[in-house]
Amino acid sequence: MIDTAEYMPIGKLNIQLLEKEFGKIQTDEVIITNERAEHIKSHHYPDYELFEKHCKDAVLFPDKIIKDLKHTGTVFMVKELPETNLNVIVRLALETDKKELKNSVMTFYRIRNSNLKKIVEKNKLLYNRE
Repeated sequence: MIDTAEYMPIGKLNIQLLEKEFGKIQTDEVIITNERAEHIKSHHYPDYELFEKHCKDAVLFPDKIIKDLKHTGTVFMVKELPETNLNVIVRLALETDKKELKNSVMTFYRIRNSNLKKIVEKNKLLYNRE
């Protein structure tokens, strides 16, 4: 079982769109573990301030949701800002996963428009806010 001292809640996903693609998702709750927050701090330090400021909006109100075709149950949630794009990688808690799992932020980083275009081309665009 996950110890609540080991993670921070981010909010609730609208899972209806995701369930069309992935099937039943165990919960609408999204979390980030302390270990993943430390990963973002250590591996993407220049982006960490943006993560703290925009993570909730990026996950709960993304401009694009892209299915990661290389990793089961994983999506890119992209928030477009005036100067950059923010990419939050979320692993969904699918029906076939252990019951105690929650949807979880794996990592976060800024992404240039050219790299975002490549991600869309190589994966499956599930949602695009126009």
